[in-house]
Amino acid sequence: MADAGFSLPYSSYKELIKVIQGYERVGSEATLTDVARLTAINETIVSANNKFLVAAGIVQGGKKKAITPIGAELARALQHDMQDEVAARWRAVVDATDFLQKVVAAVRIRKGMDESSLEAHVAYSAGQPKTPAVATGAGAVVDILKAAGLLKEEGGNLIATTPEPLSIPETVQESLSISPAADAARSVNARSARLGSVHLNIEVTVQCTPSDLDSLGSKLQKVLQDFYDEPKPEAASPISSPSPSSARPAPPPNRENEAAEE
Repeated sequence: MADAGFSLPYSSYKELIKVIQGYERVGSEATLTDVARLTAINETIVSANNKFLVAAGIVQGGKKKAITPIGAELARALQHDMQDEVAARWRAVVDATDFLQKVVAAVRIRKGMDESSLEAHVAYSAGQPKTPAVATGAGAVVDILKAAGLLKEEGGNLIATTPEPLSIPETVQESLSISPAADAARSVNARSARLGSVHLNIEVTVQCTPSDLDSLGSKLQKVLQDFYDEPKPEAASPISSPSPSSARPAPPPNRENEAAEE
């Protein structure tokens, strides 16, 4: 069933992302003239893309428009060509746009579609006529879903996918800072314990992949236990008592010997 007139992009994907970056560079209170000047794209084309950009939550406003937070993040990721970040931001746009979610669902239900059939389905579902401009916009929608990692080519068709989370290196970063304090304490992730006359702040950031989650709890518990186990004080050496012989007083001098010598 077709949606009641969802506005498709007017431009190809490459031109559309230039318009998005133009809005991000202008910031707030952006006019068609401002964006056209920065992007070298005709004002009419910028204007024709605005309905889609508003519907997708990338820009907002009336005659003067402003980039939204998610639109700004997407634009910066595009500017720096950070593909993982671009995919994540496009997925956020799709998650917030019911029409785009339905396109992915349609591909999933059919277990794949060829690209031309999918573009025709996008145009029909949007309630748009069959024109070259609509075909271009439908192609841009398909490219957005591919850039988001929600569609991929397989065996000549496009199939719906479930993107994997971003891979995070298995590293543990620790930052330590030591300073004097009257009431000294030791803290590990907002937990504290007494530690003499030194205030020891320890921040532990754990980065891991999903496969590590099963054993992560026991590893963190071991880390916390190692921090909380205070070293046992060394046993004091016993003070040795003097032996009876060393404590016995010296004998008095022999008076008879002294008299004979005299």
